[in-house]
Amino acid sequence: MSKTSLIIAAFLLLLFSCEEGYITDCEECYSDGYRVVLQIKFRTPEYIPVNPIVTLYEGNVSDSIIIDKFYISDIQSYIDYDAILYKDYSATLEFYKDGRKYVTTAAACPQVKYDETTCEEPCYYLYDNVLDLRLRYE
Repeated sequence: MSKTSLIIAAFLLLLFSCEEGYITDCEECYSDGYRVVLQIKFRTPEYIPVNPIVTLYEGNVSDSIIIDKFYISDIQSYIDYDAILYKDYSATLEFYKDGRKYVTTAAACPQVKYDETTCEEPCYYLYDNVLDLRLRYE
């Protein structure tokens, strides 16, 4: 490859690699303020965990700062937690399936973006507010 083609390839790479990061979902966009909610997902249609326990941490799991512990009795339920913007959260889900213990982890840092152009009217879009603890692999 010649030096000119390498320079052109590097320029094109830099030109097309810049993106804003998140696409605004207008269904989840709020025009008059917003509430910061951390969504904790733990159920899947493939299996029903036995005695699931969700532990919510401030910061990393390794920091061991437990905010709350949820003992889930209704597997059809969901968990929403009032959170603080730009604060790190993590969670673990412990459950048994076929006699084996599983532990899943996830982390999130809720953030907000003000979008003036994507939706019909300017709005606030909350993102990175989902802790997905569902088991993906066995």
